Amino acid sequence: MQELQIKHTEAKIEIIDKEAFEQNINEIVKKYSGYTMTAATIKDDKQVLASLRKLVKQISDKRIEIKKELTAPVTDFEAYVKKAIDPLNKVISSIDKDIKDYEAHQKQLRLDTVKGYIANKATEYMLDPRLFDEKAQNYLKASDFMADGVTLKKATMKSLDDTITFEYQKQQEFEKSKAAISGQCAEYGMTDQPYIRMLKDLTLVEVLEQIKSDYLFEQEKQKMRQAEEEQRQLLAAKRAKEQEQAQKSQEMPLTDPETGEILSGDQLHQNEQNALTGAENGLKRYTQKMTLEVYFEDTADKDRFKDGLSQLGFEHKQNYQVSGYQRIEPVTQEQLNELCGW
Repeated sequence: MQELQIKHTEAKIEIIDKEAFEQNINEIVKKYSGYTMTAATIKDDKQVLASLRKLVKQISDKRIEIKKELTAPVTDFEAYVKKAIDPLNKVISSIDKDIKDYEAHQKQLRLDTVKGYIANKATEYMLDPRLFDEKAQNYLKASDFMADGVTLKKATMKSLDDTITFEYQKQQEFEKSKAAISGQCAEYGMTDQPYIRMLKDLTLVEVLEQIKSDYLFEQEKQKMRQAEEEQRQLLAAKRAKEQEQAQKSQEMPLTDPETGEILSGDQLHQNEQNALTGAENGLKRYTQKMTLEVYFEDTADKDRFKDGLSQLGFEHKQNYQVSGYQRIEPVTQEQLNELCGW
């Protein structure tokens, strides 16, 4: 093919009287350097600014004009070459398309060959051939086939056999794991599907441990619910019995079983309240505790404190205890403040 040959000359630009041009610029710069605008000269200042901008535009327009003249041959040359080689580019595109179409066709033939081999082999193991669609893409290189481009090499077939065998073994292990999980869940009376899904991320041992942990947790929750229900039933029975006794008390006066004294209405109400409080304490679950140090003037003061706690629902040896009770040498409030650091 004839090579493109070009003859060109170097463009040269000569500025006439460059020194006079630069001198004129310098004189204008010197004249207006440090120029100060005032309110009285604003009109003239605007005219000065306009004239300076006009001068710069004239110089810039000249630069653009010269550049356009110099680059015109380059622009024309580029347009000519582009038009001249356009048919050549079309031929290149056509050949490139044919090659890509051929390669795509060959690739499809190879893919059909690989999938056909996989389908026959997977049938022997009763596996779905679609499991290997992604792996089939790894066996489409020319090096995987004989010289005719469509016959698999022995090494390629062996690699495919190993892939299918490995998948079969994995499926068998998965089925065994599913059976183990289902058996464990059936023993505990639990649903197996959530735990079978866990096999995607956990080993069989880990899943079985999770099943056992969930079972024990549920058993503990069931025991707690049963205990709470028994407590509620016990309280309900106790209140029913107390209501029955209250009805009987309207017919005959009640006496204290220890003293034989006839109980007044206030005393009866207090006894009933204490009984209800004791039953309710049996349902409580304590989550906090506090150690309290109290100073009393005498035994009566201590008993008054204990009665106050009882009125608030706190009974000795039910929800509070006393440790370290002792008599001390009398101290004043000031001494107590100093002793405790108040």
